[in-house]
Amino acid sequence: MCHCDAATYNTVFRGQLPVVFIDFDAAHPGPRLWDVAYTAYRFVPLYAPDAVEPTLPVPEACRRLTLFADAYGLSEEERAAFPAVAAARLRALVESMYTQAAAGHPAFSRHVADGHDRRYLTDAQWIEAAFGPRTDNR
Repeated sequence: MCHCDAATYNTVFRGQLPVVFIDFDAAHPGPRLWDVAYTAYRFVPLYAPDAVEPTLPVPEACRRLTLFADAYGLSEEERAAFPAVAAARLRALVESMYTQAAAGHPAFSRHVADGHDRRYLTDAQWIEAAFGPRTDNR
């Protein structure tokens, strides 16, 4: 089962320690890496440098992402797939936003009007560029 919105805004903290996730209204069956990718996107965080939210230099994001992957016990195969899966997850979120907005859901209409879709698409491109397969021997 995937939470599908595991993020700091859906986490209860005691001091600096996360103790429980809340808000399971988007939960549904899905692949583990799908949920891990979105959670890493929110907690590392993996936001494009032009994001309104705080961003990290790529080396620090890589360090945190490695810690995250280690903590989740991701295999080498999952680590290699991570950039593409994270980008696909964000693009799927945007498609869902468009579908919900077109159906008249006010919250999703507001998200699209506020540019959340563009933010996710920008972040998806950045994740692929910053963490995807390289040919320059990085």
